[in-house]
Amino acid sequence: MNVIELTNISKSYGDVKAADGITLHVKKGEVLGIIGANGAGKSTTLEIMMGIRKPDSGTVKVLGRNVDEASNEIKQKIGIQLQQTALYDRIKVKEALNLFSSYYDKKRDLQEIIETLGLKPYLNKYVKNLSGGWQQRTSLALALVNDPEIIFLDEPTTGLDPQARRDLWSCINRYRDEGKTILLSTHYMDEAQRHCDRIAMIKQGKLVACDQPQNLIDFYLQGAGTMEDVYLKYAVSQ
Repeated sequence: MNVIELTNISKSYGDVKAADGITLHVKKGEVLGIIGANGAGKSTTLEIMMGIRKPDSGTVKVLGRNVDEASNEIKQKIGIQLQQTALYDRIKVKEALNLFSSYYDKKRDLQEIIETLGLKPYLNKYVKNLSGGWQQRTSLALALVNDPEIIFLDEPTTGLDPQARRDLWSCINRYRDEGKTILLSTHYMDEAQRHCDRIAMIKQGKLVACDQPQNLIDFYLQGAGTMEDVYLKYAVSQ
């Protein structure tokens, strides 16, 4: 079952084509990684799926509904963690959780989210004063307050040290095990290879490949290498 269907999506900013005829289907319950160089169109593609940006052409369906026709209904069923979540300067973790929870009809138990993500010692701390890793956990918690069917993560571990990356992935995988569909962009190919069911590779706005990590390695490198090698040779090089 497909929960997201992009059909011939295009989006331009001036002369730059951020998405150029992308067709991509996302299956229920999978972890799909989106990789590509800076400016390749990863974030634009994710934002079109989220309904944050409208494509210049093509169709977008999320959970069987056209995004143009059912934007409000779809937003109730998805969770979004952006690279930087803009919050009030003086808002505490527990205040942010309560605020975001109030936006939705369906709500996940906040205490369960707090326990799962280990946020209890930080509830009375200002979000802006947290370390990068705990800010990312808080952002993930905010994306989960409505118990979403689809979770979008835009470079969730960028800037984190290896232990913080490992800890955040441990949290993400708990929700994967519940059957949530997870879409993420990342520059960390070890993460993509280890955690993603499929990887979509975008280059200069075009979807050039989408398959299981090992299948991509077999196809591009005859099995002799890693996703890091695929990325450097085929996603980044001109």
